[in-house]
Amino acid sequence: LGLSFHNSRAMHQIIDTIPSRSLWHTTYLSFPDDPEERHMVQYRDPLEAIHTLLGNPAHAETIVYKPCKVFSDESKENRIYSEMWTGKWWHALQGQLPEGSAVAPVIIATDKTQLTQFSSSKSAYPVYLTLGNIPRAIRRKPSQQACILIGYLSVDKIMNAKLSKKEKTSRIQHLFHDSMHTVLDPLKEAGRNGMEVVGGDGKVRRIHPILACYVADYPEQCLVACAKYGTCPKCQSPASELGSNMPGEPRTQAWTMGVIKDAKAKSRNLHQFHSLCQSKGVSGTIQRPFWDGFPYSNIHLSMTPDVLHQLYQGIFKHMVTWCDYFLHPSELDARIKSLPPCFGV
Repeated sequence: LGLSFHNSRAMHQIIDTIPSRSLWHTTYLSFPDDPEERHMVQYRDPLEAIHTLLGNPAHAETIVYKPCKVFSDESKENRIYSEMWTGKWWHALQGQLPEGSAVAPVIIATDKTQLTQFSSSKSAYPVYLTLGNIPRAIRRKPSQQACILIGYLSVDKIMNAKLSKKEKTSRIQHLFHDSMHTVLDPLKEAGRNGMEVVGGDGKVRRIHPILACYVADYPEQCLVACAKYGTCPKCQSPASELGSNMPGEPRTQAWTMGVIKDAKAKSRNLHQFHSLCQSKGVSGTIQRPFWDGFPYSNIHLSMTPDVLHQLYQGIFKHMVTWCDYFLHPSELDARIKSLPPCFGV
């Protein structure tokens, strides 16, 4: 058969030579006033995950380490943006890094998932990591294993009966940011100073892993960006002005941290701190976000559109409201009656 092994022992020896993925670690988080209530966080080293992704020989010929500009024709009037390395962000960031270094755009995705409905309502809170160096056609295929599970956040409920509903919500948000700080903290130093990796082609390169994209649904976007629910996590426009034709002033990490620090200095208690932050469109429950200190990053800029909830459902609901406003019920009935017969309709 032309096999590289002659028996099961030789086959297992070959399997043992395959580089293993990063090991799992477990830690427990608790609040000072309730140390007995511990919340488990399981995670892998994200730097080891990056080594695994870039060192995969199957993707060695497709991984890109430098930005490029793509145009529709020779006139170079119409620029094409497809992959991450064709965007302006990568070109701008490349000029800020030391000569010879490459950017490794880190893409993080989180989504709390309900596992069961009737058996104690089991759920999981996974954290995934992939890289913008890998083409999107490969990243989105589970069979290519280009996206690595690097953590499970705690899904335990806050059981302290002395806390109000608002205080429990605040603790859940604190727990999320503390957990993400534990999982992603190694990326800070590596992003500032760089790290050497061995690619799937055997070459050694110096890369800077930079938090570039965060994929989440809208409620989680507000949680990550410390934005007040109902406002935009990417701009400073209040909820009442989100329908304006003019774009709002973009949020930045420096602006958000400035609001938090200013509210902290002016408030005497947590209630005042929450109110001052809410008046500026900030959640007011987090004082130390996990993304504070990430080099070359802007968590608000890294938010990607939630295609299902913000585009498909949002536009569909808007279209239904728009049609309901312009169409008289009799006109709508006449148009529906004019449709050809269809099975099940």
